[in-house]
Amino acid sequence: MNIQKNYHIKSPVTIVANGDYPSHKIPLDILKKSNFIIACDGAADSLFKNNQFFDLVIGDLDSISSDILNNNNIKKIKIEDQSENDLRKCIKFLLNNNIKEFNIIGCTGKREDHTIGNIFSILELKNDFKATIYTDNGIFNIIDTQTEVSSKNGQQISLFATDKTIKITTNGLKYNIKEKCLSSLFYGTLNESVSEKVNIKISHGKILIFQNYL
Repeated sequence: MNIQKNYHIKSPVTIVANGDYPSHKIPLDILKKSNFIIACDGAADSLFKNNQFFDLVIGDLDSISSDILNNNNIKKIKIEDQSENDLRKCIKFLLNNNIKEFNIIGCTGKREDHTIGNIFSILELKNDFKATIYTDNGIFNIIDTQTEVSSKNGQQISLFATDKTIKITTNGLKYNIKEKCLSSLFYGTLNESVSEKVNIKISHGKILIFQNYL
């Protein structure tokens, strides 16, 4: 997959996937504060309809309207590789341009299969990067080392690991675990914080943590 380099990109950077357009104040504020916004294919139409400026469209361009497709003032990168979804194409574009920290909005909604594919496909990328996924209900973060997470008492927290060999240890949760592997995706869900700091240690790889808004 040929991903273009040498773009002038100023942080903070946000990728907008083609799920539901955000309505919660937190992801909307993230959009407003972004200096560079990438639309995943059809997300360009949602951004346009909501009067939100964006810098670039990336994807196979099969989901955008003809108005945007034929607008020469809108920068577009067409990547037809069907082995990658449009979100991963956007992420790889940023990584190739040495952007290792960014936000993602619009991962959820519309189609459930796209929601699951968007979120968990990120875990399979081997590159070192920090991506924060904002939804209308909460935040997903990727954890790849020992991490202390800011929280509030009673905040809902869920952990997800696609690699069933990762040993996880937590402190600060109602149901702490010690060097335990999550043999199913739902085993780490429906937990909650009992302190302002939650410590999470993993043996290797990457896991996802979800925290709801309070």
